[in-house]
Amino acid sequence: MKALSELDLKKKKLIIFDMDGTLIDHSLDAWNLVDQELIQEYGHKFLTLEEIQAKRDEVLHNNNSGDIYLAYSEYLIREYNFPIKDAAALTILRRDKPNKILAEKVDFKPDVVPLIKRLKELNFLLALATLSTQTQIDIYSQKNKKMLSQMNITEAFNLIMTNVPKKKPDPEVYLKIMEEMQMQPEDCLVFEDSFTGVLAGKRAGIEVVNIYDPHADAERDKIDAITDYKIANYGEFIAYLDSISFDDYARTFKINQ
Repeated sequence: MKALSELDLKKKKLIIFDMDGTLIDHSLDAWNLVDQELIQEYGHKFLTLEEIQAKRDEVLHNNNSGDIYLAYSEYLIREYNFPIKDAAALTILRRDKPNKILAEKVDFKPDVVPLIKRLKELNFLLALATLSTQTQIDIYSQKNKKMLSQMNITEAFNLIMTNVPKKKPDPEVYLKIMEEMQMQPEDCLVFEDSFTGVLAGKRAGIEVVNIYDPHADAERDKIDAITDYKIANYGEFIAYLDSISFDDYARTFKINQ
């Protein structure tokens, strides 16, 4: 792993953010609450939110199929003997349940909004690479008043890439973003919180900054072993930006959009 001071940001054109745990906080808690409710209702078993998080991470990270959420639904049906035997139907049910929580509880990670605004001022292109559905994107950009009071993600990002067939750690989402934006790996920088996300970015050949998120603590050693840089919070990256002279760079750095 390199020190953040070794990052040459002036060579980058496109900054890519993951969503859950990277751009926003607490959406994983919403999914934990949904799964806790489903397991209690259909499996007649109580699990703590921490147990649910750990079990879901294990299933998702060890799955090699194209649709990790369908695979997780199959796991729930099998592990807890759900009366619902159609994994696709359970996936839809599980997807629709957290909407109220996402609209009322989810917020941006501290200092990420001023960082994004600063990057836009410096003429960087911004992309969002997420496994979230378009429904969730619509909630964050249309219904979540807490987030909307700070920034509208559909206006902040030049490209939002979601619903790709192959999920992280497959690099497809990053490869598609680079294709769409006509960028090479060396032109890009990725912010990711999880081991799966960091691995996807690395497999795409892109330098990755790992932003700390407590949900990823169980895989901290694995993350540290492969990420290029790490930060405890976005204030740390803003301080790094403040240490760079962008005077000439900001006047001349333009990308055809």
